Amino acid sequence: MERTLRWNQFTNDICRRDISTLSEPQKNAVLCFWYDTEMNSGGHSGYFDCYPEIDPQELTAALLTAGYQAIADNFQKALTEGEGDDWAETDDAYYSFAPSLFQCLEDYVERNRDIVF
Repeated sequence: MERTLRWNQFTNDICRRDISTLSEPQKNAVLCFWYDTEMNSGGHSGYFDCYPEIDPQELTAALLTAGYQAIADNFQKALTEGEGDDWAETDDAYYSFAPSLFQCLEDYVERNRDIVF
């Protein structure tokens, strides 16, 4: 139960703060949360439309920290090649990752709860 309460605090509090006020672990988690949320709503096209101000290298670093290499590589491919097929290949790849970024992110927040909260 405590894990669920912490996750809710993360999404309802930490994710709503100005990103410039966040610690590095918080920022990594928030960048991944925004990416995952938009991927599950509008795919890469939606992410790039909604978050044009996010530095792709910062997101890549966050994905490597909270996620894993294949997710970060897929994001990089979406940046460089995705528009050619309207991000179909990279979106499909994203949805097939196991564990998902969401699962990785929940674990990252929990592992770093003393720093994130």
